[in-house]
Amino acid sequence: MVQDRREAARWFGLAADQGNAEAMCNLGHMRAHGEGLRPDLEKALELYRRSAELGYPRAMFNLAFMLTDVEGVEQDWEQAFEWYSKAAEAGNLIAMYRVGVMCEEGRGTPQDLGRAAEAYKVCMDNGHPKGGYRLGMMHLDGKGVPRNPGKAVKCFVKAADAGSEDAMLMLGKLSLSGEGMVKSERNAEKWLRKAAGRGSLEAAEMLERIKEEKR
Repeated sequence: MVQDRREAARWFGLAADQGNAEAMCNLGHMRAHGEGLRPDLEKALELYRRSAELGYPRAMFNLAFMLTDVEGVEQDWEQAFEWYSKAAEAGNLIAMYRVGVMCEEGRGTPQDLGRAAEAYKVCMDNGHPKGGYRLGMMHLDGKGVPRNPGKAVKCFVKAADAGSEDAMLMLGKLSLSGEGMVKSERNAEKWLRKAAGRGSLEAAEMLERIKEEKR
């Protein structure tokens, strides 16, 4: 297996020398993770950058990720935002979500809640659970968009259907309060059970309290 990876690295290296963007990206991954080659974050960064500048979307995302999340690499949020944006334009949903978060928080770019909401909506409409949850919270809090608990619930339902534990928990809470939806303890228990089943301790504690109140 090690020999196979070394051989793959050799071929990727030859292709990269010929200007193949995909090979550069693959070689960057091998350098970053020490697969078949000695780990070297600086070389990985350089390979991802060369590949990204040639327009390869996966390299754009990997380069941005290294600039924000990888220990041992100096963080550069502004440069990362540029590359996440380009990767998002090329159809990378995780990059689109990162663009939304950075616009919402004003990290690497001036705060732009409208753009954040747009990015989250694209994510939600394409089945990304966290995007739907964060858009729901914006509608619930009236942050950058008109406050609309009913719209928030629709976003949370989409996010929950895509697997968001946080959205399931919020639907449980809103079912108990009746905000944006019909007040229903039964419905609340349904959503809280789903959230607890995905590991939410808060949902499990809320279910326990509901059970105690029924005694």
